[in-house]
Amino acid sequence: MPLAGAMQMLRVFDRYLLREVIHGWLAVTVVLWLVLVSNRLVRFLGDAAAGKIPGDVIFKLLGLKMVWYLVHVIPFALALGVVLGLGRLYRDNEMTVMSACGVGPWRIYKPLLGFGVLVAAVLAWMALYISPELQGLSHRLETAAEQQADMKMLGAGRFNEIQNGQLTFYAERLSADRRSMENLFIVFNDRKDVTRPPQVLTAKSAYRKHDPATTDDFLVLVDGYRYEGNPGAADYRIMRFEEYGVRIDLPDTGQVREKRASTPTAALLQSNEPKDIAELQWRLAMPLSVIALLLLAVPLCKSSPRQGRYGRLVIAILLFVIYYNLLGTARVWVGNGVLPPSIGLWWVPVLPVILAMLLLQGEQLRCRLGLRG
Repeated sequence: MPLAGAMQMLRVFDRYLLREVIHGWLAVTVVLWLVLVSNRLVRFLGDAAAGKIPGDVIFKLLGLKMVWYLVHVIPFALALGVVLGLGRLYRDNEMTVMSACGVGPWRIYKPLLGFGVLVAAVLAWMALYISPELQGLSHRLETAAEQQADMKMLGAGRFNEIQNGQLTFYAERLSADRRSMENLFIVFNDRKDVTRPPQVLTAKSAYRKHDPATTDDFLVLVDGYRYEGNPGAADYRIMRFEEYGVRIDLPDTGQVREKRASTPTAALLQSNEPKDIAELQWRLAMPLSVIALLLLAVPLCKSSPRQGRYGRLVIAILLFVIYYNLLGTARVWVGNGVLPPSIGLWWVPVLPVILAMLLLQGEQLRCRLGLRG
């Protein structure tokens, strides 16, 4: 009976501990998630006000970004939830009572690690499969929206710049939907090769064409001329065409900048490109961070009722921020070839584990010295 009673007490303790931690975790997750989503909403509203994207796609883009934010928030929020939950138990002397009943730090880890492994498994599924798919949808939608906004800003009888200044053109007349034009003059500046002379195109008419296979938009020029090189130079050429397609894309937008974030994990596994390896290791580091930060959070939350409520919390937040900065730095180093993939990002999750072991051993040593004294 005494053994059965002790086991029942431990099960009650596990449920009570998890309830405290989960409440703190959910609260921190909601707060951080709302902060990030609000920040992104403000950015989208600013882009819409500046005419960079149509207003009717703002909430679609925001919805697609939400899972990506959760993947990055959950490890930090869970660790902070542990600090908040256990910290309250320490301040209210509840952990002191539990310690007198034989509940030590290692016993505290049992329910937390069980829950942490479950969270890490769900997060791995989100980071490896769900988030890249939604990121791809988000990039395609954002790029299409920016292209649509670019075309809506065009006006007849004046010079227009689109694609961040790469295309400058003049149209004498435009249709109401901006999809067809007459008497065009276009100057194309190659941003990748500034030494290359601008390319000039003229056409009697033009119309927009969308390729559903590639999601690209084209401006198809009809009955015109193409001028290449510097006038008077030996390589100067004039070519006549019946139809000539100019792709309307935004090379500096999110679809290109964050292409790897939407690359399927299976494709990253087959790639030897350093930046692809860095992206893959970053995704794997998210679920590993759940366990690593959880292990560190337990010794960080120990405090006495005399200590301030936020002293340990500030220390924990500082350490967690340092951890994320190290993870981001390691990602850049791997992508730039500074660190080999064998080292990669793996050393960063090891650091909280080592620090947690040192803190626990230090606490045990202090307890022994206190008993001897």
